[in-house]
Amino acid sequence: MGKIQRRVMMVGGAITPPMIPMDWTWRQMAAEVFWNALQGAGIPVKDVDLVAANYNDRAIADSSPGPQIADALGILPKPVIPIANACAGNGIASYAAWNAIASGRCDVVVSLGFARSDNYDAMEAMNSQGNYVDYDFMLGMTHINYGSMRDSYYRRKYNVPLEAAGTWAYECNWYARRNPLAANFSKPMPVLEELCSDTPDAERDRQATNRGGVASAMVFVGEDIAHKYTDRPVFFDVAYAFRPPYIGNFFHYPVEGMKEYDLAELPGLMAAAKEAYQIAGITREDVNLVQVHDLTAYEGMMAIEAIGLCEFGRAKEYVLSGGMTLGSRCPVNTYGGGPAFGHGSAGSDFQAGVLENFWQIRGEAGERQVKDARVGVNTSYGTHHSLDAVGVVQKGWSA
Repeated sequence: MGKIQRRVMMVGGAITPPMIPMDWTWRQMAAEVFWNALQGAGIPVKDVDLVAANYNDRAIADSSPGPQIADALGILPKPVIPIANACAGNGIASYAAWNAIASGRCDVVVSLGFARSDNYDAMEAMNSQGNYVDYDFMLGMTHINYGSMRDSYYRRKYNVPLEAAGTWAYECNWYARRNPLAANFSKPMPVLEELCSDTPDAERDRQATNRGGVASAMVFVGEDIAHKYTDRPVFFDVAYAFRPPYIGNFFHYPVEGMKEYDLAELPGLMAAAKEAYQIAGITREDVNLVQVHDLTAYEGMMAIEAIGLCEFGRAKEYVLSGGMTLGSRCPVNTYGGGPAFGHGSAGSDFQAGVLENFWQIRGEAGERQVKDARVGVNTSYGTHHSLDAVGVVQKGWSA
């Protein structure tokens, strides 16, 4: 890790609400959150030195989306770093933004992400015959098949009851009814007993809702200039790590820190969390707010184990004892999580957690506000945890 010239602070951000108009192009989505984030932070566009943009939108047919994005945002001739790295790719975009500021090269950088589902390549179709993957990558399985196998393996290895998964989804939905940006904000609250039942409907409700089209942006600045824009900035740090993309290599992979684990653990996320904590100067005991990317309830439990909130196999006890709730020592997924805020791929899966922690630490979370929120951690993954990203947001100084 090279020498850090200065700390990075976050001063603003924005995300599109659920169900944006179907006729919006990626340009409209990106421009909407970019300008809203800048306006909310009181930053003129001329001050932006760089944009790092992660995208998952096949509407960009050109092989060089950088200048197209720069043109759509109105920042020419300023540069855009285009990144395409699945759902957690904005973790990499934020990493690029962080480095640009920490090195002293840039003062103001926006990390941006956008994605839209389409009708010809749904998640279920991303299999060995799809647009993204070869046969070996998925072992012939769809995303849905893989997720089911992973969850079943985790459940069996650590004897996780359905009640833990149902409670996870229930708590996510409780928070979502208090978050206007959540996909399930206006939907009826589910019944806990039904979420804990062994039925196909309950199984589906314990998994992520699809947001469809979504975009989000976060504004980062150097600590030395943050006072120009706000008296309530927060510190931001980020790290990411890779795991082998082949599912068969999730068992006994011959690399230190990975060979000890299998499909029921997330060693890539562990590595990213360790680095992020080190950069941020915190320990896991300092964390009092967590947002994780949870396409299923079981995956959420795996994530809080990987970042050190509880020991391996003990997330079930944490959840069932009320660990996710506002009154706990470390509430989890106060933004609503995958089951209720919704899965947004490159458009929100990393950013939603950072933004929630940003608003929580600034005391702007309304009914879901965590008391004395000071250190928030968020996680996101892409392509079956072959990429894991961790963000750390900490309370900054006040004027």
